[in-house]
Amino acid sequence: MLYRKIVPSLPLQKLVECYYIWENNGLMGQPLTIESPPTGFVSMVFNYGDFYKTSSTFNSSDFVSAPRTFISGQATKAYKLLLTGRIGMIGIVFRPTAVNVLFGIQMYELNDERLDLRDVVGKEVVPVQERIMEAHSHQERIDIIEKFLLMKLMSCKNPLNQTDFAANLIVEQNGIINISKMMEELYVCRRQLERQFLQKVGISPKYYARIRRISHLCSVMAKKQWQISDWHDLIFQMGYYDQSHFIKEFTAFTGKSPSFYLKNNVELSNYLQR
Repeated sequence: MLYRKIVPSLPLQKLVECYYIWENNGLMGQPLTIESPPTGFVSMVFNYGDFYKTSSTFNSSDFVSAPRTFISGQATKAYKLLLTGRIGMIGIVFRPTAVNVLFGIQMYELNDERLDLRDVVGKEVVPVQERIMEAHSHQERIDIIEKFLLMKLMSCKNPLNQTDFAANLIVEQNGIINISKMMEELYVCRRQLERQFLQKVGISPKYYARIRRISHLCSVMAKKQWQISDWHDLIFQMGYYDQSHFIKEFTAFTGKSPSFYLKNNVELSNYLQR
């Protein structure tokens, strides 16, 4: 199975975290379930493989088909993908405020949703989707996406401000950050920043930091970089008050205890070629 991340061109790096290509070699014999914690990133996905299904409910088998091309809003809890047949998709992973900056979308309207991109962005995305379906190489698909995003950037009238800076700072710190102190250093009031975060990110700064911390924590655990005996070190490094706080927070976002997740997670990293 191929999962490859691509760095965007320099003009787009303030808005795009990365592109990714996800493919398998032929048809899968059995359905594959992938779990993912919330990441703090919003993405646009162009699927040129078989349709697949998603579920946003803990321990649920209630899967629904994802649109061929969709935008996934801010995930506030773990979700699942159910894949069958041929996997073939390219995605744009945006920096936390980029979709609002480029497309003017109120991000709180997209939380925990996967919506048809045509319904959200409009007809301008239709030729992009068609060209990606017809493309014959990864680079050709990347070029199509880059051209589309650069055109949006050139016509963009929403300059980056302190809210964008604050959201990116939370990402860079993996959510391990004192939000009150950050607001003092940026000379912004809580009410103003929270209002702008809802519009540009979809959730409050504090909640966004919690999601980014959980995302980083799950990434470390999925890579099997920690043993059960290391819990106290992990709790301290991730900025949790104590073990009780850590377990409660982890379970709230993933639906699993930390020890169960460490031994039994089915994140994508478990299936990639090494």
